[in-house]
Amino acid sequence: MRIKWFSLVRITGLLLVLLYHFFQKAFPGGFIGVDIFFTFSGFLITSLLIDEFARDKDIDVKGFLRRRFYRIVPSLVLMILVVMPFTLLIRRDFVAGIGTQIAAAFGFMTNFYEILSGGNYESQFIPHLFVHTWSLALEMHYYILWGLATWYLAKKSKNVGQFRGVIFLVSSALFFISFLSMFVRGFFSSNFSVIYFSSFTHIFPFFVGSVLATVSGVSDLGAPFRKIEQALDLKKPFIYLVEVL
Repeated sequence: MRIKWFSLVRITGLLLVLLYHFFQKAFPGGFIGVDIFFTFSGFLITSLLIDEFARDKDIDVKGFLRRRFYRIVPSLVLMILVVMPFTLLIRRDFVAGIGTQIAAAFGFMTNFYEILSGGNYESQFIPHLFVHTWSLALEMHYYILWGLATWYLAKKSKNVGQFRGVIFLVSSALFFISFLSMFVRGFFSSNFSVIYFSSFTHIFPFFVGSVLATVSGVSDLGAPFRKIEQALDLKKPFIYLVEVL
């Protein structure tokens, strides 16, 4: 499935992250690009799961997790294999504990590894070669949690409308729990990177996307969005505007 404006979302998120890392003083809020990616991912994954339920009246959770695995792991393995020879050319502190770093990356636990090792996201020079796989770890945690949750909810739902409604409620609840956890802990923690890296406090952007998916979707449009689309025919003007920008 390919949707034109998805590329614009990806490019925007990527540009913000790059600007933050290369020009942190000029773009101190560029890290929000990561949350854009997370929201986009939550929207896309939930939309696909809703479409699958609308089509098959069930969700193949094994197939879903298998597709996520084959989409992520080969690229991750290739990246690590390509990077490793260059470790001969960099500072030794970057390769200290390299085995643990690789294990954390392959186990999708880099975010917790950074928490336990005292990693600081605001630092531009964290001496861990694969520190940026923390976001991949958080994404995989969402895939597993949400894949299993939607599979269970699908078993309990009689039709796609009910399925959408339950997903909306569960997504909203999980969003508020995670967001409030980050917000409240921010007042009492001296290490904000712990809050930022944690799957528990930083998973909320995914559920923003999940909530949006219940309203709009991709193939199987939600009733509110379908009425708006039929009334205003927004699809063509919106795509045209995106292409112009």
